[in-house]
Amino acid sequence: MKLLFCPKCDDMFKLTHKHKSCECGEVTGNYINNIDAVTNGKGISVAIGNGSLKNAYYKLKFCGDEQDRDFYINSCRVICWVRPNEGSGNFHTKIGDE
Repeated sequence: MKLLFCPKCDDMFKLTHKHKSCECGEVTGNYINNIDAVTNGKGISVAIGNGSLKNAYYKLKFCGDEQDRDFYINSCRVICWVRPNEGSGNFHTKIGDE
């Protein structure tokens, strides 16, 4: 899942085929096909592992309210990372005119 974070207004949004921007309008981007995206390069690219998110959600759903805080902290984690806006660390995103 591709997200963009705006360091100016602290907004984060998911990229879609529709052109989007953060709350203040500083960071913009969209998918140009089913894999590749284009941004204006002013945001921080954040990736969330889809499998990681789904796994954490299913653990949460399965266990409900039966577990304690430590269970959620240790078992329902999601893997995410920041990456460059383009280049070898982010092959499918380019900086350009959206």
